[in-house]
Amino acid sequence: MRRFGLAVMALAVIGIAGFAESAIASAADECMHSFGSHQQLVDAGASIQEWTVTDLKKSADPAPGYPLAGQLWEATASVKAVAGTVTPIIPNFSAFTTDGRSYQVLWQLASPQGISGATLAQGQTSTGKLYFDATGADPVAVTYAGGAGHPLMWCSCDAMTAMPMRMPMANCPCCS
Repeated sequence: MRRFGLAVMALAVIGIAGFAESAIASAADECMHSFGSHQQLVDAGASIQEWTVTDLKKSADPAPGYPLAGQLWEATASVKAVAGTVTPIIPNFSAFTTDGRSYQVLWQLASPQGISGATLAQGQTSTGKLYFDATGADPVAVTYAGGAGHPLMWCSCDAMTAMPMRMPMANCPCCS
């Protein structure tokens, strides 16, 4: 009976180890920069802002007062003041193509759907659209270049795997 108990325990340990191994492999395959991921910027410990970017696509919105040179693209962005007060710096956003071309956000485009750059108190959130004038290849990623260290990035993992970008992000299984 003791041998039977040890055999059952050994099988249970092997099963748990196998499950843990597959969970670790699955986590390693996930892109930490995919659209919808929450990423934080820390400003010397004084404030922490958390950004999320989703739904990068061609836009059907009007571009009042802005002379487009290409196709208008949009992405939805949310920023939360996790700690302290946060002032979103919208001009820090750009959209990137797989061939390394970038399109800076049209922060000057006056749109009621655009994300506000107004200061947020701790706990407040702001959500709105970012707009880009794509004059060449379609964008597949959005970056926020702010603070020290690596920029924040959100990407289409499928597009990144099919055609790696010229500006891969460190430790990212999608674009390295």
